[in-house]
Amino acid sequence: MNITKIIFLLALLSCGKDDGGEAVDPDVGDPCDASFTLTGADGTALEMDECKHHGVEMGFASMPDTTLPQPHNISFIFRSIKDTNVDCWVRLDINRSCPGRTQYNLGDADNSLEWNTTGCDMPESAQGAFVASFGSTEFTAMTSAPTEGLAEGSPMAVYFSADVTATSDDGTELSGTVIIDEEVPLTYVDFVGCSGSDGDADEDGSVGTQYGGDDCNDEDPQIGPHAVEVCDEIDNNCDGEIDEGVTQTFYEDVDGDGHGTDESAFEACEQPDGASPFAGDCNDESASISPSADEVCDGFDNDCDDVADEGTQIAIFQDTDGDGYGDDDSVDVSCPDAVPEGWTTVGLDCNDEDSSINPDAAEVCDGFDNDCNGAVDELPSCD
Repeated sequence: MNITKIIFLLALLSCGKDDGGEAVDPDVGDPCDASFTLTGADGTALEMDECKHHGVEMGFASMPDTTLPQPHNISFIFRSIKDTNVDCWVRLDINRSCPGRTQYNLGDADNSLEWNTTGCDMPESAQGAFVASFGSTEFTAMTSAPTEGLAEGSPMAVYFSADVTATSDDGTELSGTVIIDEEVPLTYVDFVGCSGSDGDADEDGSVGTQYGGDDCNDEDPQIGPHAVEVCDEIDNNCDGEIDEGVTQTFYEDVDGDGHGTDESAFEACEQPDGASPFAGDCNDESASISPSADEVCDGFDNDCDDVADEGTQIAIFQDTDGDGYGDDDSVDVSCPDAVPEGWTTVGLDCNDEDSSINPDAAEVCDGFDNDCNGAVDELPSCD
């Protein structure tokens, strides 16, 4: 559900005395005294004050170091519509409460906050069932006393006030105060230990974020503002970032040549399969091309230095007359095994239009430099 489109749970999540002064309905209980603010994921906040009545159930247990039975299981429900058959309610359940334990984590198995807007008078997009996935209830007061003895069913005068803060999976935040001041029947339950906390359940010196502190995991003493960030995909130091400053940069290595492309960079704690700590691959589809490859003469940039065939080519000269020697002024380069037809690897031909004139030709007395040594008719017989 897109919570930013919702008119935030109108007339549900806050409870207050009816303004019209309605008579108490014995079937549904007294109007409740509470107030809530609901803040959507987009930051929109709405004050609410429309609770019509509430219901309270308590189980009392005999506990160590106490004389009288104490509240151990607490459930209360708030309704904005008096018809209890209509799903338009908020319910808070606290199990295994104990004196001296004021904080209760709404994200564990013992304590929960739920609300259902299916039957509420609001847009269809706002209707549904919700569960708090994070948050806490803090009891700011909790007293109970028997008024007519301690037999099962005897009335117990209870007063408690609680501050509630919670967040559902869609990012909606609920905060408010609940006050209950009434008599409930004494119902005994077995004591099974305490679920509450002083705000520092893992005793690492930091209060959990669900209780308004800065410990982002109050169940693990190795996680908190005191911790040093390590590379484990967890926010160890509770600064809102995961593995900051401790990851390595890797690169996707498709062709398995030990190098990846610069554009494929990603951060990780350990090198995964198909990745490399080295970049610079200019062709990640060919294992023969990478910064660690030897350059070969094939027309490609094998070693990824932006130059193809460097250091592997030879000079060639155009050999127009086919005598195996070329004109020095026609020099070019070629791979050794790819000299084109009409070219040669030897220059020094002083006349590339006459195959009888080249450095291997015999000098004759004809007025030409036949052997291309720079002298004409240098033979004694030519004098």
